[in-house]
Amino acid sequence: MNLSAAIFTDSQSRLYSWLFGQPERAYHLNELRRLTGLGSASLQRELKRLATAGLVDAQAVGNLRRFQANPQSPVYAELVALTRKTLGTVPVLREALQPLQPNLLSAWIYGSVAKQTDTARSDIDVMLVGDNLLLSHVLAALEPAEAQLGRKINPNCYSPQEFERRRLEPDSFINRVLSQPTLSLIGDVHEPA
Repeated sequence: MNLSAAIFTDSQSRLYSWLFGQPERAYHLNELRRLTGLGSASLQRELKRLATAGLVDAQAVGNLRRFQANPQSPVYAELVALTRKTLGTVPVLREALQPLQPNLLSAWIYGSVAKQTDTARSDIDVMLVGDNLLLSHVLAALEPAEAQLGRKINPNCYSPQEFERRRLEPDSFINRVLSQPTLSLIGDVHEPA
């Protein structure tokens, strides 16, 4: 059992990853139904419960209702943080990359997601270092994570030798990445080999 399953029900996990995982975004009911895969009755029950508790704002826009995490809720920051730690980008990608081990020695997120300047439309940039990493296998492993997160994932793959060679170049792409914030997924970012 993973951490999120111990904290959230299946329905909550599916819904919270959208509402509190991307709290700046508002969703229509049909969009949430499509994204979560929940039935209409269970989705509406969860949304009603969240709206009644003041955790989610429900607004009528024409004949549709939009739902969004309520930043005025006293537990907003905690819910967003807990959701991101258990259902967010890092745990989802960490799980998606597990099948690539032991060939995958190190992996991390960089760019706007690591800097926390991303938006709901931002791509997720991931750097991977490992032996015999085939891009086709990496893309196949990340495909379910893309669907789950609703974002495009851009992997950059390096062998340990290529990574070290490029790290020795003063103005290399790798050094620019390493000079900025990163989120570790597997292994050590600065000592991947």
